[in-house]
Amino acid sequence: MMKKIIPLHLLLGLSILATGNAAAQTEALQEYSLPGMNVTALGYEKSNLETPADVTVYSGEELKKTGANDVANALKYKAGVFFTQMGPHDQSWITGNSTLSLRGVKGGTLVLINGVPASFNNASHLDMMNLDTVEKVEVVKGGGAVLYGSEAYGGVINVITKDSYKNSVHVAVGNKGQRDYSANIGAGKLGVSFGRNEMGETGILSEKIGTKNVFGTNIPYYMGYGDSKKDHIGVSYKFDDNLQFNYMFNKKKYTMDYLSANEEIVQHFMYDDREHFAQMHFDDKKGLEATAYYNERSIRNPDYWAVTPNVLEWERSNHKHYGADVKKVWENEDDKILVGVNTKRELYINENQKFKYPTNNLKDYACFGTFALNGYSLYGQYDRKLSDATNLVLSMREDLVRSDAGNYDAFLPQLQVLTKLDSENSLYANAGRSFRMPTFRQLYYSSGMIASNPDLKPEYGWNYEAGYKHDNGKEQFKAAVFHIDLDDQITSRKVNGLSQSYNAAKYKNTGIELSYTNQLDENLTWTVGGIYSKPQNKTTNTAPWKDVLGKYQVMTSIDYQHDKTNASLNLSYMGGRVNNSKQTDVKPILLSNLHVGHEFFANATLTLDINNIFNRRDLTDPDGLYYTQGRTFLVGLNYNF
Repeated sequence: MMKKIIPLHLLLGLSILATGNAAAQTEALQEYSLPGMNVTALGYEKSNLETPADVTVYSGEELKKTGANDVANALKYKAGVFFTQMGPHDQSWITGNSTLSLRGVKGGTLVLINGVPASFNNASHLDMMNLDTVEKVEVVKGGGAVLYGSEAYGGVINVITKDSYKNSVHVAVGNKGQRDYSANIGAGKLGVSFGRNEMGETGILSEKIGTKNVFGTNIPYYMGYGDSKKDHIGVSYKFDDNLQFNYMFNKKKYTMDYLSANEEIVQHFMYDDREHFAQMHFDDKKGLEATAYYNERSIRNPDYWAVTPNVLEWERSNHKHYGADVKKVWENEDDKILVGVNTKRELYINENQKFKYPTNNLKDYACFGTFALNGYSLYGQYDRKLSDATNLVLSMREDLVRSDAGNYDAFLPQLQVLTKLDSENSLYANAGRSFRMPTFRQLYYSSGMIASNPDLKPEYGWNYEAGYKHDNGKEQFKAAVFHIDLDDQITSRKVNGLSQSYNAAKYKNTGIELSYTNQLDENLTWTVGGIYSKPQNKTTNTAPWKDVLGKYQVMTSIDYQHDKTNASLNLSYMGGRVNNSKQTDVKPILLSNLHVGHEFFANATLTLDINNIFNRRDLTDPDGLYYTQGRTFLVGLNYNF
């Protein structure tokens, strides 16, 4: 039996070296590799050691110990997760959001809610999914398109919501305008969660962006962020053991400002972003599952210039998709067969009235119409037990897409094999094809800065991976090597001065991921992990390869639990970062958080969270101009009743 995979002192030394002098004093982070079952990687329950993919399962309560209140800001501390954002409270332009990238593929991480795709125009707002509604999160690295369709190049993140709630209230306040309120109510078959999270104005958080003419004077301007509010509602109702309804509402309302050097407003941007997710799920506990779902995102953003505060440019969009997924599993002692069908319909509408740059006059009203897409999928999987130790999994998917832009067919095969060396160790390998459809905005959206391209085609790629796993209940170790190749990647070019998406780019990435967790004693758990890779793209077949994102990430965490006190120290260090367009080195970013909780009387717990412990000023995105916010703290009270 393999009791020690890598010497503890060596892993500790590597983590200290990678995180630098500041982090050397506080090796800390918190990744939990739950030894239980996962359902995302193969579409049915399998233990970690028996799954031929890199899978990590995090409970919602454990993610809360990172100090975050949403899924995105909790997962950013986890090994192999590259995190980029714009504003400190996840403020962003209408097309963006905080982004989690697995295997370094931007736009290649598919987000699911209870196994159902939940992205809008290739944007999945994990920063709006409150942890109060989350039971667990399953992260599957590597291609997952065979089971789940478009966007799963780098991997899949499946957010599994709670089916019941415990009665509780939470209140927290902190510096920089932070406020956090929530309540959870469980009443028999019905569970409800609701809350609000707020942050105040930030001041300037960017380099100089440009110059605007304000009252006849050219003024340099910078980016700052105003008040920001996130609201959430979660509802769960269990009709019986087989049938359940889930609903989630997320809303983010915030402002962004172009500011002069003395922080006077040059141009003001307002955003109202709302999302609805509704699901009816049936499980007969005998292998048949069916889900009907409805997702909707609506955005409203009126903006003004300081010179014309009463003249508003504006944009409104609405994106809906609804559908159903049905799958059936048959199994005997040696074989397991999964067959599934999926159908969906997407509708998108966008309208706006923009300023006529460089003047402050408005263009004519523009409506881009209502665009539709119908998708039909058939997928299957054969899991064969070749011996007592070895399983072979063959999967296939056929996607048929019928849209205003054209009709597309995609055939996606995947082969996986796993061998258990003994009860604590296993080896696996897999290879599969992935694809991604162009988004409605890439196909049809146009403005004074963007041109549409309805002739875009899907992206296609291949994923290859081999790995080793060890789990003895006390220690967990995972190692994986991978390679990704993408063709016809959608990138942008200038056409008559406008930015336009087109199929020309290629992407590749080869790397290694490591993760080690050790329950040192009954009170203390330590985790260290990271990734080293070389993500690159090129804009055309003849263009040179360029480095993107970052080459490595190291995380480490320590979690302490004793009697009525718990504490977690979390670090994630991303280095080897490079600006894609300029091909210049970008300073590493260090994410840090300390969470402490103490139950000072029955059912009442006092919490303290300190974010950006070292008060660093790092670029949040190597291709951007925006900096992390300074050190913040939040003091809270949780009461269960």
